[in-house]
Amino acid sequence: MARAGLTRSAIKRARDTLVAQGQHPSIDAVRIALGNTGSKTTIHRYLKELEEEEGTSLTRAASLSDTIQDLVARLAARLHEEAQTLVDQQAAASATQRQQAQTEMAKLTTELATLQAQLAAATATLSSEQGAHAETRLALHQRDLDVERLTQQVRDQTARLAEQEGFRQSLEEKLTHAHDALEHYRTASREQREQEARRHEQQVQQLQAELRQVNQTAIVKQNEITQLNKDNARLVTEAGTAGKRLRETLAHAEQLQETLNRVLADHARTEAERDALHATVSLQTKELESARASLEAVTEQRTKLAAQIDAHQLLLTDYRTQLGLGAAAG
Repeated sequence: MARAGLTRSAIKRARDTLVAQGQHPSIDAVRIALGNTGSKTTIHRYLKELEEEEGTSLTRAASLSDTIQDLVARLAARLHEEAQTLVDQQAAASATQRQQAQTEMAKLTTELATLQAQLAAATATLSSEQGAHAETRLALHQRDLDVERLTQQVRDQTARLAEQEGFRQSLEEKLTHAHDALEHYRTASREQREQEARRHEQQVQQLQAELRQVNQTAIVKQNEITQLNKDNARLVTEAGTAGKRLRETLAHAEQLQETLNRVLADHARTEAERDALHATVSLQTKELESARASLEAVTEQRTKLAAQIDAHQLLLTDYRTQLGLGAAAG
């Protein structure tokens, strides 16, 4: 398609100019003379038509009548007008297309500016994200240090718990031994008390029997003394002897009373020792209960520490997951 405004007359003028300058009116030369515009096909077609018109006009001019020449002239003018109309339509279409192209170019320019603004914003966001990523790496490093510190604390707590467990086992063994000793002491004490009670009862019964015997003897001797008093004159010697025996009997009774008192004192001392041993066992029981409470506190602390470590591990896993997703998106 020829450019807008390119007509056969323009091509004819360009050809005639080249011929006047002594140049060969080739298609490229004519196109250069037209300002490097126009289709080579159109230029070739117009040049061929001009050559045909000029070649036939010399042979036909003499034979054609004036009427035919006039008809040909009118037809040529009509063709020229139609061609010009077609050229004008094409020029208008080209102008419309050029306007549309300019509109599209303006739209593209606006979109380009928008894209450039978006690119600048994305660049700023990327810079910010890179800074945040650096901070995230530092935070992750700090979290790793915290995890390592907590892990060391867990190991230390585990070691302390092992020591506490050993202490607890030792306390339980001591408690078992104390219970065994207490049970053995209770059994031995019960047997000893039963033996001492039986011995004491036997001694009391024996002393009571002896005392009854002494009392009976004293009564008999008193009767004898009474009888002897009646026969004072005759039984003075026997009375003295009987008094001596009575004193000996009373002395023996006093010895028996002292023996009874010693037995009672031994029994009281045994009861005191038993009470002291009960107090010692009670104190050991309280110490064992305190040790159990300490062990339960340590166990609870270990449970809480394990829960804190699990929470830190979960938080670190989530944080690493989020960091991995952010890196993949970048």
